[in-house]
Amino acid sequence: MKIGFYSCMTGMPWGGSEILWLRTAKMFRHAGHEVCANYKWWPSQAQPLSDLQELGGNVFLRDAPVAGWKRMLAGKQVDQGIRWLNEEKPDAVLFTLGFHPDRFELADECVRLGIPYGINVQCASDTFFIHGNALEDYRRWYQNAQRVFFVSDENQHKVENNIALKLTNACVIANPFKVPHDSNLEWPDETDGLSLAVVGRIHFQSKGQDLIVGVMKQKKWKQRNLRVCFYGQDQGNARQLKELIKLHGLKEQMTFGGYVPDVRQVWEQHHGLLLPSRYEGAPLVVIEAMLCNRLAISTDIGRNRELMDDNYSGFIADAATVPLLDDAMERAWQQRDQWQSIGKLAGQHIRERYPEDPIAEFMNHLQSLAS
Repeated sequence: MKIGFYSCMTGMPWGGSEILWLRTAKMFRHAGHEVCANYKWWPSQAQPLSDLQELGGNVFLRDAPVAGWKRMLAGKQVDQGIRWLNEEKPDAVLFTLGFHPDRFELADECVRLGIPYGINVQCASDTFFIHGNALEDYRRWYQNAQRVFFVSDENQHKVENNIALKLTNACVIANPFKVPHDSNLEWPDETDGLSLAVVGRIHFQSKGQDLIVGVMKQKKWKQRNLRVCFYGQDQGNARQLKELIKLHGLKEQMTFGGYVPDVRQVWEQHHGLLLPSRYEGAPLVVIEAMLCNRLAISTDIGRNRELMDDNYSGFIADAATVPLLDDAMERAWQQRDQWQSIGKLAGQHIRERYPEDPIAEFMNHLQSLAS
């Protein structure tokens, strides 16, 4: 069979939302199936796309710059997508949405051509709303899909609320993680106190790092032997974060670790994860921290409440506000002597509640679309 993958990613050359479809496409190739991908052109092509091409996958780069009269032939994204469908003739198509407001008009052409399609929503937020003028489009695209794959129940409910429609074709799937399933790291030394890692791009709107400063600037936290280290690339707010830390005299407690390719190196040094996100799909950093036997302190987003038991195998803030994050951190701090045992329980819970091989499961889902 031939599976087509259409990525709606437009904001950056590559991101976490692309890992599931890319690794599934590779598995299809290894199984002898054909794959084709439609991806936005960037001046420098992401290495994962090159890897897929080396395996024999066809990659179409939409919106590539063209000169002179050829520009007229390039057409709009939808026109390019129609030509892609007609040339590739996939048996089924998966649309991957990095964020729920992403548009995917090509779904209408799939219906016209009789090509079954699925939708994978990687992230949804209740602070971004689909305009009423576009409501019928989104309803049609979602209802005509054979399957709508969400990464958490919470995200499904947010999208259903956005389009005021119950999706009977929805199901929840899992994203792949980047640490061994049997990770068993040694507990870091506590001689110099306890430390929490904040892992994720530095982007206040989604990741909420500013809330941590709002908590840590309080007198009680300044007097405690706790360090916080930020890991991740700047996506617009690194300067503000650094200057907020300086403004409130927190440079001794709050540091930066840069970008670390192997996240296990983070958990070799830190006792837990701090993730005050305002919205997420299903944050892999929580899953990876738990697989490494580390506790997580996080907001109530994605699958966090499904994966950890509040106050037992992790700590959950009901919403992304300074008072509620402070409450979750305070509850964790009062149990600081038990962080290692809490981390072990977190490791047990994640292995009981999250699949070991998400790619194989998702491949089965996509095969059923084309059958």
